[in-house]
Amino acid sequence: MRSPRLLRTFVLPMLATISAGILASTFVVPKAEAAPAATPKIGTVDGEYNILLGGMTIGRFALDTVFDGKGYTITVRGTTSGVSRFVSDGKGLLKSSGRIVGSRILPAAYMLDTSENGQRNSTVSMQMKAGTIINVAAMPPLAKKADRVPLLPQHKRNIFDPLSAMIVPIVKGNPSAACNRTVPVFDGWQRFDVKLSYKGTAEVEGQPGSYKGTVVVCAARYVAVAGHRPTREAIEYMENNKTLEVWLAPVESLGVMMPFRMQIGTEVGMLTIHASRFVGHTETQRASAE
Repeated sequence: MRSPRLLRTFVLPMLATISAGILASTFVVPKAEAAPAATPKIGTVDGEYNILLGGMTIGRFALDTVFDGKGYTITVRGTTSGVSRFVSDGKGLLKSSGRIVGSRILPAAYMLDTSENGQRNSTVSMQMKAGTIINVAAMPPLAKKADRVPLLPQHKRNIFDPLSAMIVPIVKGNPSAACNRTVPVFDGWQRFDVKLSYKGTAEVEGQPGSYKGTVVVCAARYVAVAGHRPTREAIEYMENNKTLEVWLAPVESLGVMMPFRMQIGTEVGMLTIHASRFVGHTETQRASAE
């Protein structure tokens, strides 16, 4: 398993999985559960994460999310280190932006750039309008294979990119609402669903000054839809994988939840992505802290 495959085949689907409460297929939190619309918040959510494979640290990434009162920008910068024969030195940059209208998350743009041993390996650039792809370029392109499930126009509508799916509106008094969802994702190459279900809650603690408290734990299942080759061993393994899990931490002041921990069993051990630092601030909180 080389690092770009790790980033693209495992880490990105896990980031998408974090969407746990994301909205139904119409991108709207069910009205019966949603809180009254509030004034859009201005603030940030920042996190630092360790990536472990079989208990060995193989990389790190930083998450920076900015809410400007009208929309959001999410930036993820990560590296993997060739500390074992399964992982090489790699870097990844992901960025997503969009608007927030009431309880609706409306993705507008997404990009990915990964490299291995200093050489660019893969890139994605997508432009969207309310979850519908209007332009996409992904390199390397999918090879033409007889058994590949074709990507059709309907596979590029009503989707989330892997980062926009990370913003989860808090539904107060109903933690299971953050998990009982099916999330439609398109990553530039493949269209897949992430089926989520509520497992419970857990208590976590990060570095001093970081989040400490209760997180919501969601189980997840990967379901390939299009762009994939059903006979490939990696696809079969992912679809039969029952060890996917996502932990969501609340940022009460911003009214959202975002990832604290993710895990997925791989053929070479458990892949775990865990926050060592997770901090959310509104603009008022940041000003008073300074």
